[in-house]
Amino acid sequence: MIYGVVNTKGGVGKTTIAVHLAAYLSTKGKTLLIDGDPQASSASWAAWRRDSDQKYPFNPTTTCLTGKAIYSEGRDLSSGFMNTVIDAGGRDTSGLRSTLLLCQKAIVPVGASNMDAAALSDLLEVIDIARDYNSDLTIHILLSRIDPRTKDSAEMLAFLKDQNLTVLSSQICERVAFRRAIGEGATVAEIKKDTAAITEITHFFEEITA
Repeated sequence: MIYGVVNTKGGVGKTTIAVHLAAYLSTKGKTLLIDGDPQASSASWAAWRRDSDQKYPFNPTTTCLTGKAIYSEGRDLSSGFMNTVIDAGGRDTSGLRSTLLLCQKAIVPVGASNMDAAALSDLLEVIDIARDYNSDLTIHILLSRIDPRTKDSAEMLAFLKDQNLTVLSSQICERVAFRRAIGEGATVAEIKKDTAAITEITHFFEEITA
């Protein structure tokens, strides 16, 4: 299975979702993590993980690809793995479009602001074009970096319902544990500091891989 984590808006937790998913899938079989973001945050996480004193037992094979190479090279590379996760850049680029052409499940992390809603509308136009060429593509909206103290997520859910989009029941809240885990090349389950974060991400894993 090839998963793409995409959005034209930055700051929605794409890398957090991508590396956690890749680490989880590595426990199930050989997994490739493609960092398609010029900032190379997923690749940095993988390097920190490799150099960590913790010696984590399950690690995705990580490579950096940009632009059209995500499709052309990623297609051949992914054939040697049970699962592939692509962390696409946070803009409408050839890399993001190539990700949508290659992946089977596109995960779209979105926040709960008006800016997130506007960016999602732009992304949906790109997705419609990709579906003309990739009949296997399915879209899964994930509410991410949510503040549980507000009602913003309920308003965003109403907007998403109006768009007839598939919205995952799992939600990822804004938690310090995710930032700490990424900085250590780890996952929240591995650092074991926040049970709520672990529960949220585990629910996501179960739902997206079902």
